[in-house]
Amino acid sequence: MPRPSSIRGPRADIDSFIAAMHTVSGPVADEVIGQLGPLHFKRVLDVGGASGTWTLALLRAAPGATATIFDLPEAIAQAGRRLAGSEFADRVSLLAGDFYTDELPGGADFAWVSAICHQHSRQKSRELFAKVFRALESGGRIAVRDVVMEPCRTIPAQGALFAVNMLVNTQSGGTFTFDEYASDLRAAGFENPRLAVKHEAMNSVVVAQRP
Repeated sequence: MPRPSSIRGPRADIDSFIAAMHTVSGPVADEVIGQLGPLHFKRVLDVGGASGTWTLALLRAAPGATATIFDLPEAIAQAGRRLAGSEFADRVSLLAGDFYTDELPGGADFAWVSAICHQHSRQKSRELFAKVFRALESGGRIAVRDVVMEPCRTIPAQGALFAVNMLVNTQSGGTFTFDEYASDLRAAGFENPRLAVKHEAMNSVVVAQRP
């Protein structure tokens, strides 16, 4: 059964959710990106990039790079407001679309897929990774930020609790192990998956390369 909107209405609920993601991620984004080590890319594709929190952290880490944020129209509108008049405005392109139904824009050599995979099944992740693969230039890399579970699925504890949240609130979402991410990335054509950042909550990062 669909969850009813708050008294403010569905549009305001969506705007609040997007803003809340910035509130949660903003204070940690630079630190997480810094743990990836020196980043060398020309253009990053931020898939489901919301209002641009992670895009801005990536551009701060790679001053010569540019970015495309691809997300639903409501998120793109917030990104536009956040970027307007900022030092990053001329380095970021905004493109509205739905990564479940649309192909992703090409031209990037680095793709950032942040806090998406827990929302859906592994099959949907494989389909999304395949779209990223097609969008990336040869030799490009994908970085997947999300909860990464140990094989026992009870560690980290925050991830185990979050899996219950996904069980209750989504059709097929959950939390996944590194081996599962690696298998799904390889199925999409990527090579050499590795756990680049290990974190207790949703800030682990799995990286792989497009041949």
